[in-house]
Amino acid sequence: MKGINFGRVILGGLLAGVVNNLFGYISHDVVLKEADQAMMKALGKTMPEGGSTMIVWILMGFVFGIAAVWLYAAIRPRYGAGVGTAVRTGLALFFFTSVYTTIVMTNLGIAAFNATSFVLDLVACVVATVAGAWLYKEA
Repeated sequence: MKGINFGRVILGGLLAGVVNNLFGYISHDVVLKEADQAMMKALGKTMPEGGSTMIVWILMGFVFGIAAVWLYAAIRPRYGAGVGTAVRTGLALFFFTSVYTTIVMTNLGIAAFNATSFVLDLVACVVATVAGAWLYKEA
């Protein structure tokens, strides 16, 4: 068994990050914009616009992408290369990011459950991971 090809992890991770950032834009700046603004208003806050906030979200999209492809590469020896393993990876990431965060935010009363956001996050996690895994090859 060979080690993880970190060059390909970064390359695939960047692609996954682009896909993740595109989903984030479509989800939160188009589909959920009014719901997100209403949630922030209920908290007594306003939605931050552009600048450093946007840079942080974009960078985190790329960090997510790299982490997704790294996890795919790590579990690939057990499950085999391919779309099925990439989907499993995306589902695991969805569980550890969106499901966990949704439970915490809802339980604390910070945000109401939003099924649309939940489903969009699921699709984004899986599609971004599959895209990034497509570029991953062992050394």
